[in-house]
Amino acid sequence: MGYDGIFAGVIARQLAEALAGSRIEKVTQPEPDQIILQVNTVEGRRKLLLSASPRSAGVWFTELTYENPQVAPNFCMLLRKHIQGGRISAVTQIETERIIYFDIDAIGEMGYTVSRRLIAESMGKHSNLILIDRESGKILDSIKRISIDVNRYRQILPGLNYVLPPSQGKLDFWQASEEEIAGRLNENLAKNGENVQEAPLDKAIMNTVQGLGPAAAAELAELGTAESMPAIIIKLRSLLTDGSISPAVYCSEDGTPREVHIFPLKGIEASCTVERFDRPGQALDYFYSHRRESNRVVQRGETLTHSVNALLDKQLLKKQRLLEDIKKSENADILRLKGELLTANIHLVKPGDKSVKVISYYDGSEVTIELDERFSAAKNAQNYYKKYGKAKTAKKEKMVQLETCNGEIDYLESVLSMIPLTESYEELELIRTELIQQGYLRGRKAADRKKTVKPKPRRFDVCGYELLVGRNNTENDYITFKLGGKQDIWFHTKDIHGSHCVLLTGGAEVGEEEIFGAAAIAAWFSKGQTGENVPVDYVPLRYVHKPNGAKPGMVIFTNNRTVWVNPKNPE
Repeated sequence: MGYDGIFAGVIARQLAEALAGSRIEKVTQPEPDQIILQVNTVEGRRKLLLSASPRSAGVWFTELTYENPQVAPNFCMLLRKHIQGGRISAVTQIETERIIYFDIDAIGEMGYTVSRRLIAESMGKHSNLILIDRESGKILDSIKRISIDVNRYRQILPGLNYVLPPSQGKLDFWQASEEEIAGRLNENLAKNGENVQEAPLDKAIMNTVQGLGPAAAAELAELGTAESMPAIIIKLRSLLTDGSISPAVYCSEDGTPREVHIFPLKGIEASCTVERFDRPGQALDYFYSHRRESNRVVQRGETLTHSVNALLDKQLLKKQRLLEDIKKSENADILRLKGELLTANIHLVKPGDKSVKVISYYDGSEVTIELDERFSAAKNAQNYYKKYGKAKTAKKEKMVQLETCNGEIDYLESVLSMIPLTESYEELELIRTELIQQGYLRGRKAADRKKTVKPKPRRFDVCGYELLVGRNNTENDYITFKLGGKQDIWFHTKDIHGSHCVLLTGGAEVGEEEIFGAAAIAAWFSKGQTGENVPVDYVPLRYVHKPNGAKPGMVIFTNNRTVWVNPKNPE
């Protein structure tokens, strides 16, 4: 990824100018490894994101909206105590490392001014956010505590002195001279190859200059030779120092971001779609929010999917066992037959017999009847009748349980189909709340089980008519039975889990264009989103009914028609 030391340095220099004297108004921690400082700058209120996530480490002004937990984590409370209300006096980068210092002057508990330093270390899996006392250098706390069991060289624990990560011995990109770069580059080229001309130039650049990531080093290697490289690096430094940056995200054919950087990457530009931005923070927002492995909504969705899959597996196992029990209970008629034949041939049984062979008066076949030698023939016959009665009753009960189990499976599968369609924390939380209210998940407190949120279904225009699309099963019921009228048209993918869709026609006659347009959107918001020729049922809402006691989103309907369409993204 492109967030290297150079990227961090450019951001640090912009922050130093934008945040000088700014007041920290609010501190929040939306994720276990992310902090947001709301600061009042000359340009107005801005949100400064400090991320220690291995997948999205960095520091930048974010324009995205983050959902905060109901209870602030401990590190967030510590920051509120020590730096909320304070003013940022300086922002500095340590050489060209991905380490940025935020020096903050705040008012302590005794009313005196205290000096704090918030340190953002954005180094992949070793990323951390650390608060120290600037005068003593003592660590107050960190978002990730590192004990001696994890790192013998450098512990990050309250009360210890803060120590920088070990140096890699590279040249500082912002300070090194052209002569120093040339000498060190030749040394590294000689180490990496039998001769300087054959050695990989990009690796030598990375080993020479601090802060250059793989993408930047590869780009520089394409611009010149080993002899011209020191001058190219100095020119790049001059451009970045003067503020000549061009933040951009480079995406593959399917729209997945591959790289992000602040200067053009001509080496991959030809094979990518380029999204350009005015500010580095905008580029990082786009890059991380559109990458599956760093998108927090996707990650939370995967966690919720895992929970629902675990519930579904339990129901599938229960169904398997019920089917096995029902199969066993199908032998009930054999038990009844043995009881009858034993009663009719009781004179053939001798005391102590373990079995008796009799002729069936139904088809003339020979039947072997097992006996319990402890009981008389009459008692054995009674036992067979009792087993028959229990088996017959059990079959009825198991069938009822099986029907309930099938309903549970159908509901959980419908929830699973909704999760990948979510686009925000709010939509995921609505699905989680629904599962809590239905008793599938445990709420954090009693209020979670009673929480009601006003439904906000998706709304799209289809040939001048409004189409409502439910975002979860609760909203499916809402648009089907509350917002829709009897003359409106209801859409749902045939035998495929998906959202309920209601075309608000007000009783007006609609043609094929409206039907196929609405059906294509219904197919998009379903498990058949990636398929072709997806069958979609449609029917006037007066033919859609909800069975008594059915779970959210479960309906029955009649008089439906079916069309086959290709899913279409309405946006």
